[in-house]
Amino acid sequence: MKQKKQILKAEKTLSMSKKTKERIFSIAKSIKGKELFPEKVALAKKTLSNLKSLPI
Repeated sequence: MKQKKQILKAEKTLSMSKKTKERIFSIAKSIKGKELFPEKVALAKKTLSNLKSLPI
């Protein structure tokens, strides 16, 4: 039996101009792939490395 794929509809979407969409797209494109919180990432890596060295 085939299942029908449910179509999701967005609720409470904001209407915005074409220029605003272009701005959001350009900002998202520039952010993509960058570490936004390098200090927190370094702390998390350090914490994880300490946890791996603990004998369980």
